[in-house]
Amino acid sequence: MSDLRRHVPPVALAWDAESPGSLWRAVDGTLVFADVSGFTALTERLSRRGRIGAEQVVETLNGVFGPMLELSAARGGEMLKFGGDALFFLFRGPDHAVRACDATAEMQGSLRTAASRVGDGGRLSLSMSVGMHSGEVHLFLVGSPTRELLVLGPAASATADAEKTAEAGEVVLTPATAALLPRDAVRTRDDGVLLLRRRRPARSGSDSPAPLPASDDLLRGLFPRTLGEYLSPGPPEPEHRLATIAFVRFSGTDALLASAGPAALATTLDALVTGVEEALATEGVTLLATDLDRDGGKFFLGSGVPVSREDDEGRMLRALRRVLDADLPLPVQVGVNRGHVFVAEVGVDRRAAYSAMGDTTNTAARITAAAPAGRLYSHPGVLDHARTRFATRPRGPFPMKGKAAPVLVLEVGDETGTREVQEERRLPFVGRESERRLAAGVVTEALGGAGGVLVVEGGTGLGKSRLVHEVLAAAGRADRLTLQAEPYGASSAYRVLRDPLRSLLGIERADPATMGGALVRAVQESAPDLLPLLPLLADVVQVPVPPTPEADLVDPQFRADRTADVVVDLLGRLVAGPLVVLVEEAHWADAASSSLLERLAAASTGRPWLVVAVRRPVEGGFSPATATHVVLDPMPAAALRRLVLAATAESPLRPHEVDAVVERAEGNPLFVEEVTRLARGEVSLESLPESLAAAMSRQIDELGPAARRVLRYTAVLGRSFRRAILDATLSADGLHVDPGTEDALSGLLVPDGPERMRFRSSLVRDAAYESLPYRVRARLHRTAGEVLEELSEDRDADAATMALHFDRAGDAVRTWEYARRAGHHARRRHANADAADHFSVALGVARRVPEVSGPDRAALWSVVGELRELAGEFEQAVEAQRQAARLLRDEPEGRARALVALATVQERTGAYPTALRTVARARALLPGMPGAEARRLAVRLDTLTALVRLGQNRPADARTWAERAAEGAREVEDHETRVRALMLLDFADLQTGAAGLGERHREALDICVEHGFRQRESVARANLGAFAYYAGRWTEAARWYDTSRTVALEAGNAFGAAETEVNLGELLINQGRLEEADRVLADAVRVLRASGAVTFLVLGELQRARLLVSRGELEEAARTAERVHEQARGLGQTTSAMEAALVRADAVSREGRAEEALALVATAERELRADAGFSLARICLQRARALLTLGRFEEADEMVLTGRQAARELGLPYEEALLLRLESRVARHQGDDERWRSSDAEAREMLEGLGVSV
Repeated sequence: MSDLRRHVPPVALAWDAESPGSLWRAVDGTLVFADVSGFTALTERLSRRGRIGAEQVVETLNGVFGPMLELSAARGGEMLKFGGDALFFLFRGPDHAVRACDATAEMQGSLRTAASRVGDGGRLSLSMSVGMHSGEVHLFLVGSPTRELLVLGPAASATADAEKTAEAGEVVLTPATAALLPRDAVRTRDDGVLLLRRRRPARSGSDSPAPLPASDDLLRGLFPRTLGEYLSPGPPEPEHRLATIAFVRFSGTDALLASAGPAALATTLDALVTGVEEALATEGVTLLATDLDRDGGKFFLGSGVPVSREDDEGRMLRALRRVLDADLPLPVQVGVNRGHVFVAEVGVDRRAAYSAMGDTTNTAARITAAAPAGRLYSHPGVLDHARTRFATRPRGPFPMKGKAAPVLVLEVGDETGTREVQEERRLPFVGRESERRLAAGVVTEALGGAGGVLVVEGGTGLGKSRLVHEVLAAAGRADRLTLQAEPYGASSAYRVLRDPLRSLLGIERADPATMGGALVRAVQESAPDLLPLLPLLADVVQVPVPPTPEADLVDPQFRADRTADVVVDLLGRLVAGPLVVLVEEAHWADAASSSLLERLAAASTGRPWLVVAVRRPVEGGFSPATATHVVLDPMPAAALRRLVLAATAESPLRPHEVDAVVERAEGNPLFVEEVTRLARGEVSLESLPESLAAAMSRQIDELGPAARRVLRYTAVLGRSFRRAILDATLSADGLHVDPGTEDALSGLLVPDGPERMRFRSSLVRDAAYESLPYRVRARLHRTAGEVLEELSEDRDADAATMALHFDRAGDAVRTWEYARRAGHHARRRHANADAADHFSVALGVARRVPEVSGPDRAALWSVVGELRELAGEFEQAVEAQRQAARLLRDEPEGRARALVALATVQERTGAYPTALRTVARARALLPGMPGAEARRLAVRLDTLTALVRLGQNRPADARTWAERAAEGAREVEDHETRVRALMLLDFADLQTGAAGLGERHREALDICVEHGFRQRESVARANLGAFAYYAGRWTEAARWYDTSRTVALEAGNAFGAAETEVNLGELLINQGRLEEADRVLADAVRVLRASGAVTFLVLGELQRARLLVSRGELEEAARTAERVHEQARGLGQTTSAMEAALVRADAVSREGRAEEALALVATAERELRADAGFSLARICLQRARALLTLGRFEEADEMVLTGRQAARELGLPYEEALLLRLESRVARHQGDDERWRSSDAEAREMLEGLGVSV
C-alpha cells in the first residue's frame, strides 16, 4: 500500500519515529490557511450543468491547486488538509516563517496565472485570502483502527482567525509570524492588521522532498482500510456514482484544551474518532476524510463510494444513529443526503486527496449545518431508499445556498422496523397467463396461414422477451429471422436488417467486392427475376453492386417503398413455410428499417408469417400501425411471490423475507432474477439491491479493478461490437482482454457470432457507460472512432458510427466529415429521415469547423428541409428552410431560393397566409439578382401563389397566377414548373365548373414524356383519367388510370399507383368487371395499409364494400361499410362517411331491410349537411330503392325524378343511368309499360356508352 503515501501528510508518516506512542505532539512551525474565493460561484455555475459540471469542477481544482501544492512542497510545506476550496499547510524547520511567506507569494502568482485562463466554466474569477501563524502547533494523531491527524489548539484557531480577517488577495500575519520576518516584509493595514508586503519570494525554492518511507502496516493504520484497498493500486479513474453522503461535525475542543490541556484533549479526541470509526465499520460506511472546523472538526462520510453495496442508504442511516447513540465525549451534529456525485483524486502525484464532489455533497454539508447538536437531519430521499425504517419528524424548510426553494428535511430518530428483501435463481414462467394466451392465439393464427403482427410492450425487466420465447417455443417449427435493434444503430439506415439479411443470404463478412458478389449469386439462385432491382436490395444489406437501368428508373422519393417490395418478395422465395420475424428492442430501430418492417408487417396478411416487435413504451423505432398489442404491466404480487418461492427452493426463506422481496421487486421479474444472480456467491439476503440500476452497478463493482475498467471502457462501443474494434480500442489505453478478464466478464459480455460480442443486458451497458467521466468518454470515443476509421472496410457504411464517436469526442472536424458522409449514404438509400438526422449532427458542429462557411451551412440546412419534407416531417422541414434563409441574409439569390423552398413546405401544410408572406419576401429580393435567375425564381413564385390561391378556394386568382407562371416558365425554359402551372390551370377551371378539362394536362403530359418527369407524368395521367371518368368517357378513363399506374410503379411510387388503383377499381365495379376490380383493389389496399395512409385506405375499403354488394355478399358488405363509416367519421371525412352509409343502405335494402336502409340514407344526409348537393343523386337513388321495396311507388317515383335532375345538372351519367333503370322498375309496378320500356332503353344506351355490361 506504499502508494497511499500521497494521501498521508509527512508529519503523520514520521509520527511513530519522532513521537512513538504519543497521541499528540507540539511542533514549532508556521501554519498557513489559504482559502480561494470564487470557487463557490464557479461550482454553483458548473453544477447547473449536471454531471459534466462536477467533472469541470475537479479539472479546475487540479488546474489551480496542483501547482500550488508543488510550490508549497518545494518550500518544505506539508498539506495537512484539503477542504474543497481551502488548503491547510504546516511549515517546519529552519526559517519556517520565511519559507511559508515565500511559498504563499508563489501560490498567489500561480493563482493569478490559473485565473487568466478561460476554462469550460468561463474565465475564472479567483482570489486567495491567507492567514498565517507561527509558534507551537498542536497536532493529534488519534483513533483506532485508523489514526486520523487533527490540528487543534491556539495555533490552529489563530491561523483560522487570521484568514477570516484577510480580504481577497491579502496575507494576514499574526504578530508571532511577523516577528520572524524582516521588517520590510510587513505592513500595517488601516485597522492595525498586519499584512505580508512582499510579493516575490526572497529566495528560490528547492525540489520537493522525496516521500518518506512507510511500511504497509504503518499505512494501514493511517488510512481507512476499504478506501485504502481501492486507492492503493494508484489514482483511480474519476467516475460518476450514486452515493449517500454525510457529515458528522464535532465541537467544544477549544474550551477543553484551555481547561484540561492537550493530553486530555488527545484522549477525548481518541475516544471520539474511535467511536465514530466503530459505528462506520459495523455498517461498512467509508470515512473519506476529516477536516477542520470552528471550535472542532468534521468527518466526511460516504456509502456507495468508492463502491456500491447493498442498502447504501440504510447502512449510512444506521451508522449515523450508532454515532449519535455511542455516548461520545464531544457533542456532534449530523446531516445526510443522497444523489449523484463525481468522485476523483484532486492534487498531484506526491500529495492528493480523494473526494466526492457535487451538489449532493454541498447539500449534505448545509443540512449538517442546520442540525442542532445531538440530532440527525436527513434529506427525505435517503429514507425513501433505505431498507430500515426510522421514526422521523419534519424540520424546516431551510433556505440553502444554491437552492431555488427552501429544503425540507427530516429529523431521524430510532429504528422502527425493516423493509427486508432477498434473492432468486433461473425463474419459471409464471404470472403472465392471460398475456400468453393472447400472444399464443396470434402466433397460432399467423403461422397457420393467416399472417399476423404482434407487439409485446412493457418497461425494462417485465419479461417481454421471455413471453415471446415461451409462445414461440410452443408454436412448433418455423423459420426465424431475429433482428436486434440498439441505440447506436438508431440513426444508421437499415442497420437493424443488414446483418440478419446477410446471414439469410449466406453473405459472410469480407471485403465489399466479395460481399457484393455473394449477394449477386444468392439472388441468382433464389430469385433471378429480381436481379434488375438488385441495387435496391444492396441498399439494405449494404454491399456494393453495379447499377441497373430498372433500379435507376425508380424515382428517389419512392425508392424506399420499392426496396421494401423487393425484400418482401425475396423473403417469400427464401422461406417456403412459416416465418417469424422477431424485432428485439424495436424502439431503437432506425427509420429506414422501421419503414421497411411496416411494409413487411402489412405483407404478412394471407401468408404464414408472424412479425413480432418487442419494445419499451417510448416514442420512436418500429411500432406497427396494425397489430395485436400485448402490454406487460408490473407483475401482480401473488405471481411474483411464486417466482421468489421457486427461485429460493434450495434455500427457503422465511415468510417475512419473501414478503420483503416481493415488496422491493415492485412487480419486476428481472429484478428477482438479477439479484438472485448476485446472491449465488457469498452475498447474504441483506445484499439485495433496491433497484435494477443498483443491481447492475453492484455487479460491476464486484469485478476486480482491471475487469471493471475494461467493462466500462467497452461500454463506449455500444450494446454490441466487433471484437477487433474492442481489442484495438483497449490497446490504445494499454489494456487487453486476457483469459482471466474474459472469464470475469463472461456473465456480462457474451459472444454475438464469431467476430462480435455484446452486453448481456442493456442495463449493464448503461450502468457502465454512465459511470464514466465525460472526459474519459470523450477520449474513448475518439479512440474508438479512430480505430474504426483505420479498420473499416466500408467507410460509407461505418460513417454513422464514426460520426457518433467523433461527435461525443468533441472532434468537430471529423464529425462534420463523417456525419455528412453518413447522410449522403442514407440519402442514396432513400432513408430520408435518417439522412436528415445525420446532416443535422453535422450542422450541430459546423460552427466549430473553420472551413465551413455560412452558405455551406445554409445549403445543408436546405437539404435537411427537403429530406424532412420527403419524410413527412413538415414542422422540421419548415424550421430547416428557415435556418437556410436566415444564413443567407446577405446573398439575395441564395436567400430567395431558400424562401421558395420554405413557402413550398408551408403550402403543403396548409399554412396559406404564411406561405404568401414568404413568397412576398422572396419577390422583394428579385430586383437585386441577375436577370435570368430572377426570372426563373419569379416563375416558381407565381406557381406557388397559384397553388396557394387554389388551396384557398380562389380559383379566379389561381387561374391568373397559373397563366402567368405557365407563360413565364415557357420563356425561361423551366419545363417542370410549366408542367405544374398547366395542371393548376385545369384545376382552377375545375373549381369554377368550366367545361373541356384536360387540354392543358395533355400538354403537360407531353412535356413530362419528353423530359423524363416520370412522377409528374403519372399524376398527369391519373388526373386525365379522372376528367374522363366524370365526363362519362370510361373506356378512356380506364386507359389513363392503367398507364398512370404503370408509370408510377416504374418510378417506384407504389403509393401513387395504389391511389390510382382505387379510382380504377371504382370504375371496374361500375362496369361490372368484378374479378378485375377485386385484384386491383386488393393490391391497392395492401399498399395503402402498409404506407399508413389512413385517409386513402378508407377510400380503398369503401370500394371493396361496393364490390361486395355487387357480388351479392350483402352481410359482409354491410359490416365493411359500417366499419368504413366509423373510420371516416373519426378522420373527419364527411364525404367518405356519407358514401359508406349509402353503400350500407344499398346492402341492407337488397336484403329486404328497407326501413333500416331509409334510416341509413337519413344518416348519410346528416353526415354531409350543406355539401349534400353534389351527392344528391346517389342519396335519391338509395332512398328510391328502399321506397320501392316498401311498395311506396309514388314517393319512389318522386325521388327518382329529383335524383335524375341533380345527376344531369352535375354531369353524372352513371348515376343518371342507374336512376333511369330504377325509374323503369317503378313505372312497371305502376303499370306504365311505355315509360317502363323507354326508361329501360335509355338507361341501357347510357350504360353501354360507359362500357358497362348490361
